[in-house]
Amino acid sequence: MKIKNFMVGLCFLAWLTVPAAKATTMLSFQIEDMAKLAPIVIIGEVNQVYSSFNADKTKIHTRAVISPIEILKGPADLGTVTVKIIGGQVDGKVATLPGAPKFEVGEKVLVFLEPREDGDGYLTLGFFQGKYTVFKDPKTGRDMLLRDEPGQAVKLLGGQGSHKFESARSLDEVRAVIRKLGGAK
Repeated sequence: MKIKNFMVGLCFLAWLTVPAAKATTMLSFQIEDMAKLAPIVIIGEVNQVYSSFNADKTKIHTRAVISPIEILKGPADLGTVTVKIIGGQVDGKVATLPGAPKFEVGEKVLVFLEPREDGDGYLTLGFFQGKYTVFKDPKTGRDMLLRDEPGQAVKLLGGQGSHKFESARSLDEVRAVIRKLGGAK
């Protein structure tokens, strides 16, 4: 719980500095860490991605609407989820936050989610770390997962993955890890 509270605090601090953000520092998470911490883990398809200003037009947020294909952890009756991300482009104005996940319409994803404190959708746990793209290995035909690279403006602290970027993993392997650590049976 202390790690999650620290991460939420770190996310809030990063959120406060969005207009001036040139780098993001965050804790390093591996799949096993996120499987324990995230209350919701789904495989889904991104149906819609759109950006908009907040009410007073001081911040831009992007929303990715995801239809669950498989719920690995969380309520069995979970419907469509909306991931709300800091940054985006509206009316020629661009806001970015290094380390924020990027979504594309039609993309199949595995996401580790937690509800936003403001009740407006979900966050990916650990920014980019909580979003994996699902793809078919052309040699084996197996579903694999690949996490986006964080970019040079992101510094990961601690954990095994802080100095070495995690390579592709089998979706079946990750399903087993999530089930073992308390996900759906």
